[in-house]
Amino acid sequence: MRIEEPLVGLLTNLEVMRVLQERGAGGQMLGSAALPSEKLVYNYLASHSAGVREESAIKEFIALMEPFQLTKLEVFSIINACPTSTVEMYLLVENCDERLQEEQVDQIINLVAMHLQH
Repeated sequence: MRIEEPLVGLLTNLEVMRVLQERGAGGQMLGSAALPSEKLVYNYLASHSAGVREESAIKEFIALMEPFQLTKLEVFSIINACPTSTVEMYLLVENCDERLQEEQVDQIINLVAMHLQH
């Protein structure tokens, strides 16, 4: 495989899971193009972060993040990690204490719970 344009875009875990599924990682298809490592990653994502989310919930969550002025990388990191505590938010958002008030961090954690966790 040749990389045409490196670092063009970011992917959520759900999008990675869909790519792996297209390669046959999600089933026991004979002649699947998926490598064993891809199947392992697919199974992990399906049972953890990405497998419990709907694309519509992710799109809605991204729209709800706009007022917080987070970078795309930070929003995708939040989507993939589903933080449940302030400590986790500080790890995902650069200079979190300078850019977000404590109430905003709590708001984001609540939005994660409402839109991304099942």
